[in-house]
Amino acid sequence: MPKHRQDSSEIDEPNDEPSLEEDVRGLFTSTRAAFDSEIEYQKARAGMAVGLVLRIAGLAALALALVFFLLMAVIMGSLLGLASVVGPWGAMGIVAALLLLITLWSVMKVKRAIRRLTALFSSSEDEA
Repeated sequence: MPKHRQDSSEIDEPNDEPSLEEDVRGLFTSTRAAFDSEIEYQKARAGMAVGLVLRIAGLAALALALVFFLLMAVIMGSLLGLASVVGPWGAMGIVAALLLLITLWSVMKVKRAIRRLTALFSSSEDEA
């Protein structure tokens, strides 16, 4: 009996294409590598941000301290300058009254800002 030749479509050829399982493994590995890279990048960004925030906080503290000393110098200069005109008690009264007016003005501005903030959040809660 003659041997039949197999059709070329039936011959087992080595498969060069990766299987579905290999594709999924490769995708998982690539995704994991990308995820790990992103985590490391965000850690580096966070570290840099912390350093910048600490620097900003330090410089802001220095600026506030210098402003405080500036205001003390202005107050002392005003007291000394007015003392020769209206006397020491009069100078103290004028400077104290001026400081009280500035304080009251600041408190009124803070109250207005708090009212606006409260109104902003109360109107957004009513809509929700």
